[in-house]
Amino acid sequence: MNFDAFARFYDGDYRDYRDDIPLVLKTARAAGRDALELGCGTGRVLLPLADGGCQVIGLDTSMALLAIARRKLAKHGYASETGVDGPAPVRLVQADMTNFQLAEREIDFAFVVSNTLMHVTTQAEQLKALQCAHRHLRVGGLLLIDLFNPDVAYLEAISGNQELADWWDDEESGAQVLKWSTRYLDAARQLQETVFVYEEIFPDGRNEQTRLAFPLRFWWPDEGAMLLERAGFALDELYGDFDGSPYRSDSERLIFIARKKPAARGVAGREPL
Repeated sequence: MNFDAFARFYDGDYRDYRDDIPLVLKTARAAGRDALELGCGTGRVLLPLADGGCQVIGLDTSMALLAIARRKLAKHGYASETGVDGPAPVRLVQADMTNFQLAEREIDFAFVVSNTLMHVTTQAEQLKALQCAHRHLRVGGLLLIDLFNPDVAYLEAISGNQELADWWDDEESGAQVLKWSTRYLDAARQLQETVFVYEEIFPDGRNEQTRLAFPLRFWWPDEGAMLLERAGFALDELYGDFDGSPYRSDSERLIFIARKKPAARGVAGREPL
């Protein structure tokens, strides 16, 4: 999966999406001041948290996404490295969420939103991501995970069908961007592969297409609770939407808020990033 190729479409894709920010900010404030985002992209959620007074670390595998995030942070007056007079409000780190080591070990709040954990496509690797988050949180620190709630009947019905999912005008290139989406379901493996074709129609008549495939491994609620327990968390809340409504089988979202229990001793570490 090529997130660097996706980088130039990222902000267009998420241009109007703010649904998750109030709950993330509320949970961050309840947990403390320090926050860690796994899969931060171009900083869509980092900026509101920094504006809200949080010290934020943004982690992503894609250098292209982080480069855009760095430019956006600078434009808004935030340093993205350690400042001369102390920690900067935001620090960006290129790393894999399943295998990272930071110097910070007492973070108040970690979060992964917009189905980003689903890009980790095996249960074993998803557990590693939870364990990494656990190692970097203080005891009692909070973890928020936001996923879509799988409706297998619906996913089966649309499997293989292409649709025009979105369109927008790109200010930088002047192109109209059409986003075509085709989803394929592998229910036995809990996988949905979404193939996006971004069609760019330029003012001079040129037409360019970029094809990107995004496999996603979804969770069932009980599975998520089990993995959190195995990683050393206690589940505090299970929401079905960003308004904090309780999860139901027909909920749109699957939002876990878990609390770090005391970690097991004797875990060997590595040099921090």
